[in-house]
Amino acid sequence: MIGTPLGRRDFLKLGAGALAGVAALGLSGCGSGSDAQSGASSLQFSFWGSSVRAGLTTKAVKLYEQSHPHVKISTWFTSFGSYWPKLATQISGGSAPDLIQMDMRYVDQYVRKGLLLDLSKFIPQTIDLHDFNQPLLKGSEAHGQVYGIPFGGNFTSIFYNTSLFEKVGYQLPDNFNDWTWDELKRVTQQIMKAAPGVYGVDDASSNIGAFEVFIRQRGKELFTEDGQRAFNKQDALEWFSYWSDLRRSNICIPPDLAVQYSGATPAMTTIVAGKAAINISTSNQIQAFQAATPTKLGLYSTPSTTGVKDTGNYLKASMLLSASASTKNPDAVTQFINAIFNDPTIVKALKIERGIPGSARAQALLKPKLKPSDLQQLQMVNQLAAITRPKMVLDPPGAGEVGDLLVLIAQGLGFGKMSVDEAANTLVVQTDKALERDGV
Repeated sequence: MIGTPLGRRDFLKLGAGALAGVAALGLSGCGSGSDAQSGASSLQFSFWGSSVRAGLTTKAVKLYEQSHPHVKISTWFTSFGSYWPKLATQISGGSAPDLIQMDMRYVDQYVRKGLLLDLSKFIPQTIDLHDFNQPLLKGSEAHGQVYGIPFGGNFTSIFYNTSLFEKVGYQLPDNFNDWTWDELKRVTQQIMKAAPGVYGVDDASSNIGAFEVFIRQRGKELFTEDGQRAFNKQDALEWFSYWSDLRRSNICIPPDLAVQYSGATPAMTTIVAGKAAINISTSNQIQAFQAATPTKLGLYSTPSTTGVKDTGNYLKASMLLSASASTKNPDAVTQFINAIFNDPTIVKALKIERGIPGSARAQALLKPKLKPSDLQQLQMVNQLAAITRPKMVLDPPGAGEVGDLLVLIAQGLGFGKMSVDEAANTLVVQTDKALERDGV
């Protein structure tokens, strides 16, 4: 979220360069390697995430260094929103991290700029993926090549306050199709009557993952195979109208709270702060959210659209482990990548905080010691993977900017700076412009 609301004209005049500095790389080349490297065995690993993720990653790195004393790995991490500008600055300065945590919305953009190492050349000789979930791996390819290995699979989900659901006697249905957007509205109204002072749901109108699920329920994808917009104004109108209706009914949190509880960390979310009964996020975040609150949280799929069989959800790469095309140490880098997915001690150290592992061996290794919330995530991922339609369209280079646009426009709508019709039209027009810029 953006801390300071923009004016009405600011939102209606989102121009060609409005967000270029936020999500786009704007680089002239991939550089010649990291100047910070001290030797052939010195690597840098960048990632985004919470302090929980940072702790687990640090432990995994130290374990690797203990068994590979000739390799030293430095790390840096920050929040998701801060990560991409910082990474872009580092790359443009010619000091790209050797190991890069990558998101599917940016893969094509980085690949087209020649910034990522083609890992296909190292599979299976160095990187062993023989028991890896092939649909998950295939879904993360760019132009038929592997530029990143999925840390795990996740799905767009709801986290819910189990005690509040129990208080109103509501049990989520066994059939995912029976949990609809209409049903969410109904149960949250009950919760608000039973628990005054608690809003029913976080405002997810700015959540690109939830919006994507909503569009897929209409039999579409966000983008076409040739990198164009696949949703239309009516789709956007229905999305914004739904959340505006919840906002008018005081079911979802108001915009000032949305800004205050921006979600930069689990502690800065409405469900952890006890302000809302439901939060929409990615399933792999349940561990960090649960660690931040004594309240027992439940995990379930996002709502479906009434009368539609397609839930819209899908198993996706939670994030990827990629490598810089300019690394001076491709052998050391790919050996580390192999260890991340195959070394039992490292697999145990990382747990499932980044998502359910794609390796069958890794799942079997972790399952006996998983916490109840993690077992719930494992079960839910496997259930959804078995029944949902996989995503087959790679996000185009401008996809990251589209996500940023959605945040700005949803915020403008929430603060009354634009109407629902204006918000829908602005999203369509500015999405087309972002895609025309090709992420630059």
